[in-house]
Amino acid sequence: MSVLSVLLTFAAATGLAGVISWAGPIDPPTERGAHRRPTPTSGGVAIMGAVGLGLLLHPVAGPLGWKLAVTLALALAMGVIGALDDLFDIGAKTKLGLQAALALVFAAFVAHVEGLPLGLGLNVPLGPFIGIVGVALWIVVATNAVNFMDGANGVAPGAQLCLFIVTALTALHHFPLVAEVSMVAALACAGFLPWNLGGRLFQGDAGALFCGFLFAGLAILLTEPSMQSPGLSLYFGPLILLPFLTDVLLTLAVRAGRGQSLLQAHRDHVYQLWLRQESKPSHISLAWRVMAIMAVYGGFGLWMLACSPSVQPEMFGAAVAFSALGWVWLRRRLDQQR
Repeated sequence: MSVLSVLLTFAAATGLAGVISWAGPIDPPTERGAHRRPTPTSGGVAIMGAVGLGLLLHPVAGPLGWKLAVTLALALAMGVIGALDDLFDIGAKTKLGLQAALALVFAAFVAHVEGLPLGLGLNVPLGPFIGIVGVALWIVVATNAVNFMDGANGVAPGAQLCLFIVTALTALHHFPLVAEVSMVAALACAGFLPWNLGGRLFQGDAGALFCGFLFAGLAILLTEPSMQSPGLSLYFGPLILLPFLTDVLLTLAVRAGRGQSLLQAHRDHVYQLWLRQESKPSHISLAWRVMAIMAVYGGFGLWMLACSPSVQPEMFGAAVAFSALGWVWLRRRLDQQR
């Protein structure tokens, strides 16, 4: 990317965020959120607009070009659904149905997997049907993991920044087009982040759904063989998103065990408990902690890709076990401090 396109992408995200903070819809305090005053939302439209501008200034073209174009179009559609939900509250079930439809379109027509590597040379054939359903499920889960964790200033946008930077670094050598899209998305998130860290503007479902879908789709595109690479590990995307996936899935499991609704807004995530237990709650401090955690997992993901494919499933399994145990330990500690 040229210096000009870098600066303009960052500036576009910052400038559009300023406009939306002045004229955008207002998000009142909710059970799920950690804010206590009405705040402008749908700042994710600024991220979407900056990504669009960045790619107009630096268009991608090549063997993956059409797949990236469709991925971006579907991510934008997901962001529009989020923006409509920010404005009108279209309902959890309707939103989930639309997400599933877009995810199935991606999996059926853009990219899916047909094998699941288990290590030691074992590869379980999935076939096209299970492969399509599996990828669609991954996209819906990953997208909602980002959205569910968007309840404190800077947490989700900061994590998105880390995710896209690590994806760009991973793709740089063998998948340069994916790297370019990832870097544009990272710059857009970076331009928006100061507005969110200060609590002046939320990205809303528009930003969380757009970025979550885009990341999940790019992670699948990286698994496809190319002339330069046999494709990267299927476990890379879930690994670098693992801190979010762990908190979301285990929190939902706890709520299911209590007989509580899984679709109802709540404040039971560990990051929310962590924020409430501080004597002087600081969203900025929490956001930096989360970004540091995401950076560690990103570094581990890069290391995993440098290792033999035969041990990558085991490395992912070890990361899952570590994350689950860490979540249980932190949750118990926070519960004891209530």
